[in-house]
Amino acid sequence: MGIECDKDYFDVVYGPTFIDRRKRTPTNRLRRFLNNYWLIPVFTLCLELFAITLPPIDSPIKNLKERNIYFLKGPVILYNLASTDFPYALIGHFKEIAIVKKYTFNIDQVPSEDIARALENKESVRKIYRRVIESRSYDNTEFGGIVTLVNTHEGPELHLHEIASLNKGFSEKLHGLKNSSIEEFISFLQKQESRETLSKVGMDEHITDNLVRVLLSQKPDKDHKRILIKDFIKTYDIHSECKYILSPYDFKSILGAWNLEGKYVGLFHFHNNYMEPPSEVDIANSSADRQIVITLGDRGIVIYDLIKGKEFIYRGDLIS
Repeated sequence: MGIECDKDYFDVVYGPTFIDRRKRTPTNRLRRFLNNYWLIPVFTLCLELFAITLPPIDSPIKNLKERNIYFLKGPVILYNLASTDFPYALIGHFKEIAIVKKYTFNIDQVPSEDIARALENKESVRKIYRRVIESRSYDNTEFGGIVTLVNTHEGPELHLHEIASLNKGFSEKLHGLKNSSIEEFISFLQKQESRETLSKVGMDEHITDNLVRVLLSQKPDKDHKRILIKDFIKTYDIHSECKYILSPYDFKSILGAWNLEGKYVGLFHFHNNYMEPPSEVDIANSSADRQIVITLGDRGIVIYDLIKGKEFIYRGDLIS
């Protein structure tokens, strides 16, 4: 007994219309682009979410809840998306993750003893000594940046790669605005970024709030308000003088853009006062990244090597 087949039915089920995806149509080009690159933003955001669970450079003691709230407000890595620094910041972001993870698990770190050996190089010590002296002429920041160790024929040598501090840049903005309109100065102080920077240098928020309140009032007159603004800037510079605050965005950009010679050691900054030891903040920051604090000593310089709360002290003498 034969079975009757509906030719049209089988044509529909087993013979679907073929779509040539190789054709250079706008739809196919868009489809191929999405197939090739859709994982990149997803991968980037996943890495960013992972990275913010690590202690940030400038405040390692923030808790996980605060960091995740910050992430949900907008991924850090996309902060300067429109700037020319973004590609370098993206590369530096991945490098930073590797550096922090290696430091966390004590993988491939520069031995602390190598820093002591590097201080046997008198010429290297002399260069660092001169830079510390020069830094004392600045009245609105400490100097700092990245320190690497370079192996030369004469032995290991410390190289300092300076990065301008966030608080120095903020001071320059304040000085640039002191002769602008009072309304513009108030607007700048009320920005969240400005408040965060003022807090990091240790400025009491009540000082800022009181200044804004007076500037918004009818009295005193403009001349007296200008005097108050100048006094506020002087107060900021006094607080900022003994601080080095490294912007995470600048750090990422430098890591991505600079070809740093030698092996990465950690972050350094100068203490301008004679024989000034590391602060509690320096010790706390060493839980996230190695901290090298450099100050003047009796015979040259003194280096404090801070590794996860432990302190190693080395002296570089200029006098044999």
